[in-house]
Amino acid sequence: MRKKILLFFYGCVFFFCIFNKPLYSPDTYSYLNAMPFRQMGYVIFFKAFTAIFGSYWDIAVVVFHTIFSLTTVHFFFSKVSSLFKLNTFLQLSLLTILLFPFFPPLSIANNLVSEGLGYGLYLLFISIGMEILFNNKRQYFKYYILVYLLLFSVRSQFVFSTFIFAGTYFIMYRKQILRNKHLTSLILMCVVMLIAGLSERTYHKLKDGFFKPTPLGYTSASTAPIYLSKKSDYKLIEDKNYKEIFIRSLDTLTHKDLLVKPEFSTEEAYMFFHNNLPKICNQTVRQQGTNYYFNNHRPDGWDIDKIAAYSFFETEAACKEFTKVLIQNNFEQWLKLYYANITYGFKSQLLLWFIVIVFFISLSKSWLTRSRDYTIIFLLSSLILSNAMFIAFASHSIQRYLFYNYALLFLLFLSIYNLLRFEKKS
Repeated sequence: MRKKILLFFYGCVFFFCIFNKPLYSPDTYSYLNAMPFRQMGYVIFFKAFTAIFGSYWDIAVVVFHTIFSLTTVHFFFSKVSSLFKLNTFLQLSLLTILLFPFFPPLSIANNLVSEGLGYGLYLLFISIGMEILFNNKRQYFKYYILVYLLLFSVRSQFVFSTFIFAGTYFIMYRKQILRNKHLTSLILMCVVMLIAGLSERTYHKLKDGFFKPTPLGYTSASTAPIYLSKKSDYKLIEDKNYKEIFIRSLDTLTHKDLLVKPEFSTEEAYMFFHNNLPKICNQTVRQQGTNYYFNNHRPDGWDIDKIAAYSFFETEAACKEFTKVLIQNNFEQWLKLYYANITYGFKSQLLLWFIVIVFFISLSKSWLTRSRDYTIIFLLSSLILSNAMFIAFASHSIQRYLFYNYALLFLLFLSIYNLLRFEKKS
């Protein structure tokens, strides 16, 4: 596609974004206030912009979101167009998908939330990973590590993405894996996750006083098991503090009428959960847990900020126990809700199972034939499924968490079509 046409599209998007106001949400204020359950990347980003730009920080953020995201969109578009040999029509289709998140309802550049950086970093991460795998750009490894660390610091939902690239790399080079360069590459792809985890813990140690991961994942993941639970489940929880928080949470949810109803079908149970997750999680489970610890655990010598942070980390520990115990005790119900959650994200069971089947076929074919075409399909289907499965476990399948998959879905179907056409001809 000609550069002038691309510049026209990018210019339209740029002016659309900067002439629309910054959009605030509850998440915005939690980043501004550097709440313990927020990851370091976007908190530091906000702090830098408020310090440099003062009262105009929000406008500056929108401008930066727009320029950064458009730059990474172009990088991804250029690399993918070359790798997949896209014609003008397919390039235009891909560009449309890539630019869609800049407009409502997502408005990633104008929304003052982490997607403004996360989208661009994810596209950059995928582009660099593909360059390493399929164009043998080993010199890109330093960028791969840097971008993954930045991506993880902003959006932890992609924590396992590096394992997918490592697995794909192993499939491609398994017969030469003991050679120094391949073994080093594989180790780097895995160790970078450890570095990310240590960086996150160090940040919380410096800011909050606790060498622990961000207290968000299990607090969110416990929402579905608690939503499905019953009062008698408290007997399975051994820790007295955890037991008390569970009872308080369940009583509050009962009072608010936010527990699953026996007459609900699986679809109705999921939609009620989907529509009420913030009320169940943020406004009940997290609130009950943090209030309990804040009011009942005040070690001598701790200031209010450290006590408040402590309440979030301990609530996360309690929710981790809830998640494990309640899933085991209500596994069948939880599994049905989890499946409904994944399906809702794909909008169709047919699409979900198609991608699952494609994943297993491409895995088998990649292993047996070492075909580049099947390996690309394996990588794309793995990235799509891993994100959907992680989100379904940790939260609910809303567009804000899953729009990252749209361009990959387009490339997956294109790859399958090209493969089938080639095999038919041969």
